[in-house]
Amino acid sequence: MFLIALLSVLVLILLVVVLSSAVRGAKRYSWAEYYLKAKEAGMGLSEAKQLRDAAAIAGLSDPTNVLWSPRDMDKAIAVLGAALKRDGRDRSREGVLLMDKVYALRKGIEFEQPRFKYGIRSSRQIGAGQRLRVLVHGVGVFGSTVIDNNARFIVVSYPIGSRLPKDWVWKGKKVSIYFWRREDAGYVFDSYVIDDLRIRSVPVLQVSHSEALLRTQKRKSIRARSKIPAFLYLLKRIEGAYERPERVPGLRALVQDLSEDGAAVAIGGKARPGLQVKLQFGLEERSVVMSGTVRSVDFDADSNRSVLHVEAVTPSPRMRNAIRSFVYNIREDDDRPDGDDISRGTASRKGAE
Repeated sequence: MFLIALLSVLVLILLVVVLSSAVRGAKRYSWAEYYLKAKEAGMGLSEAKQLRDAAAIAGLSDPTNVLWSPRDMDKAIAVLGAALKRDGRDRSREGVLLMDKVYALRKGIEFEQPRFKYGIRSSRQIGAGQRLRVLVHGVGVFGSTVIDNNARFIVVSYPIGSRLPKDWVWKGKKVSIYFWRREDAGYVFDSYVIDDLRIRSVPVLQVSHSEALLRTQKRKSIRARSKIPAFLYLLKRIEGAYERPERVPGLRALVQDLSEDGAAVAIGGKARPGLQVKLQFGLEERSVVMSGTVRSVDFDADSNRSVLHVEAVTPSPRMRNAIRSFVYNIREDDDRPDGDDISRGTASRKGAE
Protein backbone atom coordinates (compact mmCIF):
# COMPACT_ATOMS: atom_id res chain seq x y z
CA MET A 1 0.00 0.00 0.00
CA PHE A 2 2.86 2.31 0.90
CA LEU A 3 4.58 1.50 -2.39
CA ILE A 4 1.45 2.43 -4.36
CA ALA A 5 1.15 5.75 -2.49
CA LEU A 6 4.82 6.52 -3.13
CA LEU A 7 4.47 5.75 -6.82
CA SER A 8 1.40 8.00 -7.01
CA VAL A 9 3.34 10.90 -5.48
CA LEU A 10 6.25 10.39 -7.90
CA VAL A 11 3.88 10.28 -10.87
CA LEU A 12 2.22 13.52 -9.66
CA ILE A 13 5.59 15.28 -9.31
CA LEU A 14 6.64 14.11 -12.78
CA LEU A 15 3.35 15.36 -14.21
CA VAL A 16 3.87 18.82 -12.65
CA VAL A 17 7.41 19.00 -14.10
CA VAL A 18 6.18 18.01 -17.57
CA LEU A 19 3.30 20.52 -17.49
CA SER A 20 5.66 23.29 -16.30
CA SER A 21 8.08 22.51 -19.14
CA ALA A 22 5.22 22.55 -21.62
CA VAL A 23 4.05 25.96 -20.40
CA ARG A 24 7.59 27.33 -20.46
CA GLY A 25 8.40 26.01 -23.94
CA ALA A 26 11.76 27.41 -25.06
CA LYS A 27 11.71 30.14 -22.40
CA ARG A 28 14.08 30.20 -19.43
CA TYR A 29 11.08 31.04 -17.21
CA SER A 30 7.37 30.45 -17.65
CA TRP A 31 5.04 33.44 -17.33
CA ALA A 32 3.83 32.09 -13.98
CA GLU A 33 7.43 32.06 -12.74
CA TYR A 34 7.94 35.55 -14.16
CA TYR A 35 5.04 37.02 -12.18
CA LEU A 36 6.07 35.18 -9.01
CA LYS A 37 9.62 36.53 -9.32
CA ALA A 38 8.30 40.06 -9.90
CA LYS A 39 6.05 39.68 -6.86
CA GLU A 40 9.06 38.70 -4.73
CA ALA A 41 10.64 42.01 -5.78
CA GLY A 42 7.56 43.87 -4.47
CA MET A 43 5.90 44.47 -7.84
CA GLY A 44 2.15 44.23 -8.37
CA LEU A 45 0.53 42.47 -11.30
CA SER A 46 0.06 45.72 -13.26
CA GLU A 47 3.68 46.80 -12.64
CA ALA A 48 5.03 43.41 -13.70
CA LYS A 49 2.89 43.60 -16.85
CA GLN A 50 4.30 47.04 -17.75
CA LEU A 51 7.85 45.71 -17.44
CA ARG A 52 6.91 42.65 -19.51
CA ASP A 53 5.40 44.84 -22.23
CA ALA A 54 8.47 47.10 -22.22
CA ALA A 55 10.68 44.05 -22.71
CA ALA A 56 8.57 42.95 -25.69
CA ILE A 57 8.69 46.42 -27.26
CA ALA A 58 12.48 46.52 -26.69
CA GLY A 59 12.66 43.61 -29.14
CA LEU A 60 13.59 40.80 -26.74
CA SER A 61 12.79 37.42 -28.26
CA ASP A 62 11.97 36.21 -24.74
CA PRO A 63 10.83 39.04 -22.43
CA THR A 64 11.37 36.82 -19.36
CA ASN A 65 15.10 37.29 -19.98
CA VAL A 66 14.82 40.47 -17.91
CA LEU A 67 14.83 38.20 -14.83
CA TRP A 68 18.40 37.02 -15.37
CA SER A 69 20.09 39.15 -18.06
CA PRO A 70 21.32 42.61 -16.92
CA ARG A 71 21.69 43.71 -20.54
CA ASP A 72 18.11 42.77 -21.46
CA MET A 73 16.78 44.34 -18.28
CA ASP A 74 18.54 47.61 -19.19
CA LYS A 75 16.81 47.62 -22.58
CA ALA A 76 13.42 47.15 -20.93
CA ILE A 77 14.12 49.86 -18.34
CA ALA A 78 15.05 52.33 -21.10
CA VAL A 79 11.76 51.71 -22.93
CA LEU A 80 9.72 51.82 -19.73
CA GLY A 81 11.37 55.07 -18.59
CA ALA A 82 10.82 56.68 -21.98
CA ALA A 83 7.14 55.74 -21.94
CA LEU A 84 6.60 57.19 -18.46
CA LYS A 85 8.42 60.36 -19.47
CA ARG A 86 6.40 60.73 -22.67
CA ASP A 87 3.15 60.34 -20.74
CA GLY A 88 4.22 62.82 -18.07
CA ARG A 89 4.23 60.11 -15.41
CA ASP A 90 7.96 59.94 -14.74
CA ARG A 91 7.72 62.41 -11.83
CA SER A 92 4.40 61.13 -10.48
CA ARG A 93 4.41 59.08 -7.29
CA GLU A 94 3.18 56.04 -9.22
CA GLY A 95 5.87 56.34 -11.89
CA VAL A 96 8.70 56.98 -9.43
CA LEU A 97 7.75 53.98 -7.28
CA LEU A 98 7.41 51.75 -10.35
CA MET A 99 10.93 52.62 -11.51
CA ASP A 100 12.23 52.20 -7.95
CA LYS A 101 10.94 48.62 -7.88
CA VAL A 102 12.28 47.87 -11.36
CA TYR A 103 15.74 49.18 -10.43
CA ALA A 104 15.67 47.14 -7.21
CA LEU A 105 15.04 44.03 -9.33
CA ARG A 106 17.86 45.12 -11.66
CA LYS A 107 20.28 45.39 -8.72
CA GLY A 108 19.33 41.92 -7.52
CA ILE A 109 20.10 40.48 -10.95
CA GLU A 110 23.51 42.19 -10.99
CA PHE A 111 24.46 40.75 -7.62
CA GLU A 112 23.66 37.26 -8.90
CA GLN A 113 26.59 37.59 -11.31
CA PRO A 114 29.63 35.41 -10.39
CA ARG A 115 32.00 38.32 -9.68
CA PHE A 116 29.75 39.45 -6.83
CA LYS A 117 28.84 36.02 -5.45
CA TYR A 118 32.22 34.34 -5.17
CA GLY A 119 34.98 36.95 -4.78
CA ILE A 120 38.60 35.87 -4.23
CA ARG A 121 40.19 33.47 -1.76
CA SER A 122 43.93 34.09 -2.03
CA SER A 123 46.09 37.19 -1.70
CA ARG A 124 47.70 36.09 -4.97
CA GLN A 125 44.55 37.33 -6.71
CA ILE A 126 44.96 40.93 -5.52
CA GLY A 127 45.68 43.22 -8.47
CA ALA A 128 48.36 45.89 -8.81
CA GLY A 129 47.07 49.32 -7.83
CA GLN A 130 44.84 47.94 -5.07
CA ARG A 131 44.72 50.30 -2.08
CA LEU A 132 45.41 48.70 1.31
CA ARG A 133 45.02 49.52 4.99
CA VAL A 134 47.87 48.06 7.00
CA LEU A 135 47.22 47.62 10.74
CA VAL A 136 50.06 47.10 13.19
CA HIS A 137 48.59 46.27 16.59
CA GLY A 138 49.60 48.79 19.21
CA VAL A 139 51.10 51.15 16.62
CA GLY A 140 48.41 52.32 14.19
CA VAL A 141 46.85 52.10 10.74
CA PHE A 142 48.74 52.94 7.55
CA GLY A 143 47.81 53.44 3.90
CA SER A 144 49.60 51.54 1.15
CA THR A 145 49.17 50.38 -2.46
CA VAL A 146 50.00 47.10 -4.21
CA ILE A 147 52.87 47.67 -6.67
CA ASP A 148 53.40 44.07 -7.77
CA ASN A 149 52.03 40.64 -6.89
CA ASN A 150 54.08 37.53 -7.69
CA ALA A 151 54.11 33.90 -6.62
CA ARG A 152 56.40 34.54 -3.61
CA PHE A 153 55.14 37.80 -2.08
CA ILE A 154 53.25 41.06 -2.53
CA VAL A 155 55.23 44.24 -3.14
CA VAL A 156 53.53 47.26 -1.55
CA SER A 157 54.39 50.94 -1.33
CA TYR A 158 55.93 52.20 1.89
CA PRO A 159 53.05 52.58 4.40
CA ILE A 160 52.02 56.14 5.29
CA GLY A 161 49.98 57.12 8.31
CA SER A 162 50.50 56.98 12.04
CA ARG A 163 53.75 58.13 13.65
CA LEU A 164 56.20 55.24 13.94
CA PRO A 165 58.17 54.50 17.12
CA LYS A 166 61.83 55.47 17.19
CA ASP A 167 64.17 52.99 15.45
CA TRP A 168 61.19 51.24 13.89
CA VAL A 169 61.95 48.37 11.49
CA TRP A 170 59.20 46.93 9.27
CA LYS A 171 61.00 43.66 8.49
CA GLY A 172 59.56 40.74 10.45
CA LYS A 173 56.55 42.65 11.74
CA LYS A 174 53.15 40.94 11.87
CA VAL A 175 50.43 42.97 10.17
CA SER A 176 46.72 42.77 9.40
CA ILE A 177 45.81 43.96 5.91
CA TYR A 178 42.38 45.32 4.96
CA PHE A 179 41.24 46.24 1.46
CA TRP A 180 38.09 46.91 -0.52
CA ARG A 181 37.95 45.12 -3.86
CA ARG A 182 36.05 47.17 -6.38
CA GLU A 183 32.61 45.83 -7.26
CA ASP A 184 33.03 43.02 -4.77
CA ALA A 185 33.52 43.29 -1.00
CA GLY A 186 35.93 44.07 1.80
CA TYR A 187 38.68 41.60 2.73
CA VAL A 188 41.08 41.14 5.64
CA PHE A 189 44.01 38.79 6.18
CA ASP A 190 46.98 38.45 8.52
CA SER A 191 50.50 38.53 7.17
CA TYR A 192 54.06 39.54 8.00
CA VAL A 193 56.68 41.73 6.37
CA ILE A 194 59.33 39.65 4.64
CA ASP A 195 61.65 42.55 3.81
CA ASP A 196 61.97 46.34 3.83
CA LEU A 197 64.01 47.53 0.86
CA ARG A 198 64.30 49.96 -2.03
CA ILE A 199 63.52 49.24 -5.67
CA ARG A 200 64.95 51.87 -8.02
CA SER A 201 65.38 54.17 -5.02
CA VAL A 202 61.69 53.75 -4.05
CA PRO A 203 61.08 52.32 -0.53
CA VAL A 204 58.77 49.26 -0.58
CA LEU A 205 57.80 46.29 1.57
CA GLN A 206 57.61 42.65 0.60
CA VAL A 207 54.61 41.07 2.34
CA SER A 208 53.85 37.36 2.68
CA HIS A 209 50.87 35.74 0.96
CA SER A 210 47.80 34.30 2.66
CA GLU A 211 45.29 31.67 1.55
CA ALA A 212 42.89 32.62 4.34
CA LEU A 213 41.17 35.80 3.18
CA LEU A 214 38.08 36.74 5.19
CA ARG A 215 35.40 38.31 3.00
CA THR A 216 33.44 41.00 4.84
CA GLN A 217 31.16 43.95 4.15
CA LYS A 218 29.78 42.75 0.83
CA ARG A 219 28.80 45.57 -1.48
CA LYS A 220 25.16 46.62 -1.18
CA SER A 221 24.95 48.66 -4.36
CA ILE A 222 26.57 48.94 -7.78
CA ARG A 223 29.10 51.74 -8.18
CA ALA A 224 30.18 53.42 -11.42
CA ARG A 225 33.31 55.42 -12.18
CA SER A 226 32.68 59.03 -13.06
CA LYS A 227 34.13 62.51 -13.54
CA ILE A 228 31.21 64.65 -12.46
CA PRO A 229 31.81 68.28 -11.37
CA ALA A 230 30.01 68.97 -8.11
CA PHE A 231 29.65 71.42 -5.25
CA LEU A 232 30.33 70.20 -1.72
CA TYR A 233 28.85 71.82 1.39
CA LEU A 234 29.70 71.21 5.06
CA LEU A 235 26.65 70.51 7.22
CA LYS A 236 26.15 70.97 10.94
CA ARG A 237 23.39 68.35 10.81
CA ILE A 238 21.99 66.23 8.01
CA GLU A 239 18.45 65.86 9.31
CA GLY A 240 15.94 68.00 7.44
CA ALA A 241 18.37 69.29 4.79
CA TYR A 242 19.81 66.27 3.03
CA GLU A 243 18.04 66.78 -0.35
CA ARG A 244 17.28 70.49 -0.24
CA PRO A 245 19.32 72.21 -3.01
CA GLU A 246 21.64 75.08 -2.13
CA ARG A 247 21.35 78.38 -4.01
CA VAL A 248 24.99 79.45 -3.72
CA PRO A 249 28.10 77.63 -5.02
CA GLY A 250 29.97 75.46 -2.56
CA LEU A 251 33.46 73.98 -2.52
CA ARG A 252 34.38 72.72 -6.00
CA ALA A 253 34.66 68.94 -6.08
CA LEU A 254 34.78 66.01 -8.50
CA VAL A 255 32.67 62.88 -8.03
CA GLN A 256 35.01 60.03 -8.99
CA ASP A 257 32.58 57.19 -8.45
CA LEU A 258 28.93 57.06 -7.55
CA SER A 259 26.32 54.68 -6.19
CA GLU A 260 22.97 54.99 -4.48
CA ASP A 261 24.77 54.40 -1.17
CA GLY A 262 27.49 57.02 -1.52
CA ALA A 263 30.34 58.45 -3.54
CA ALA A 264 34.07 59.03 -3.71
CA VAL A 265 34.69 62.78 -4.02
CA ALA A 266 37.98 64.55 -4.77
CA ILE A 267 38.60 67.99 -3.26
CA GLY A 268 41.58 70.29 -2.81
CA GLY A 269 43.26 70.32 0.59
CA LYS A 270 43.07 67.96 3.54
CA ALA A 271 39.92 66.69 5.24
CA ARG A 272 39.10 64.36 8.11
CA PRO A 273 36.67 61.47 8.59
CA GLY A 274 33.41 62.19 10.37
CA LEU A 275 32.45 65.33 8.46
CA GLN A 276 28.81 65.64 7.41
CA VAL A 277 28.56 66.90 3.84
CA LYS A 278 26.12 67.60 1.04
CA LEU A 279 26.88 66.98 -2.65
CA GLN A 280 25.08 68.80 -5.45
CA PHE A 281 25.60 67.89 -9.12
CA GLY A 282 23.84 67.22 -12.40
CA LEU A 283 23.20 63.93 -14.22
CA GLU A 284 22.11 64.85 -17.75
CA GLU A 285 18.97 66.97 -17.19
CA ARG A 286 18.48 65.71 -13.63
CA SER A 287 19.67 67.64 -10.58
CA VAL A 288 20.94 65.38 -7.79
CA VAL A 289 21.44 66.29 -4.14
CA MET A 290 22.76 63.71 -1.70
CA SER A 291 24.14 64.04 1.80
CA GLY A 292 26.09 61.79 4.10
CA THR A 293 29.07 61.22 6.35
CA VAL A 294 32.73 61.05 5.35
CA ARG A 295 33.81 57.58 6.49
CA SER A 296 37.43 57.69 5.31
CA VAL A 297 39.86 60.00 3.53
CA ASP A 298 42.76 59.31 1.15
CA PHE A 299 45.13 62.30 1.23
CA ASP A 300 47.83 62.86 -1.41
CA ALA A 301 50.41 65.24 0.04
CA ASP A 302 52.17 65.75 -3.32
CA SER A 303 49.03 67.16 -4.98
CA ASN A 304 47.45 68.45 -1.77
CA ARG A 305 44.19 66.70 -2.66
CA SER A 306 41.89 64.42 -0.71
CA VAL A 307 39.42 61.78 -1.83
CA LEU A 308 36.47 61.62 0.55
CA HIS A 309 34.57 58.34 0.81
CA VAL A 310 31.03 59.43 1.65
CA GLU A 311 28.36 57.10 3.00
CA ALA A 312 25.08 58.65 1.96
CA VAL A 313 21.82 58.93 3.82
CA THR A 314 19.35 56.73 1.93
CA PRO A 315 18.16 58.89 -0.99
CA SER A 316 14.50 59.37 -1.82
CA PRO A 317 13.16 57.09 -4.60
CA ARG A 318 13.37 59.96 -7.12
CA MET A 319 17.04 60.70 -6.35
CA ARG A 320 17.82 57.00 -6.16
CA ASN A 321 16.34 56.38 -9.61
CA ALA A 322 18.38 59.23 -11.13
CA ILE A 323 21.59 57.78 -9.66
CA ARG A 324 20.73 54.24 -10.78
CA SER A 325 20.02 55.47 -14.30
CA PHE A 326 23.58 56.81 -14.44
CA VAL A 327 25.14 53.75 -12.77
CA TYR A 328 23.49 51.31 -15.18
CA ASN A 329 24.00 53.66 -18.15
CA ILE A 330 20.31 53.68 -19.06
CA ARG A 331 19.45 55.75 -22.13
CA GLU A 332 15.75 56.52 -22.32
CA ASP A 333 15.61 56.87 -26.11
CA ASP A 334 11.97 56.82 -27.14
CA ASP A 335 12.34 55.17 -30.53
CA ARG A 336 9.38 52.83 -30.27
CA PRO A 337 6.86 52.44 -33.09
CA ASP A 338 3.88 54.80 -33.00
CA GLY A 339 0.92 53.35 -31.19
CA ASP A 340 2.89 51.25 -28.69
CA ASP A 341 1.83 52.34 -25.22
CA ILE A 342 3.16 50.19 -22.41
CA SER A 343 1.98 52.54 -19.69
CA ARG A 344 -1.62 51.72 -20.57
CA GLY A 345 -1.01 48.03 -21.08
CA THR A 346 -1.72 48.01 -24.85
CA ALA A 347 1.78 47.26 -26.08
CA SER A 348 2.44 44.95 -28.97
CA ARG A 349 2.79 41.33 -27.83
CA LYS A 350 5.23 40.40 -30.60
CA GLY A 351 7.62 37.91 -29.09
CA ALA A 352 5.94 38.11 -25.67
CA GLU A 353 4.06 34.86 -25.76
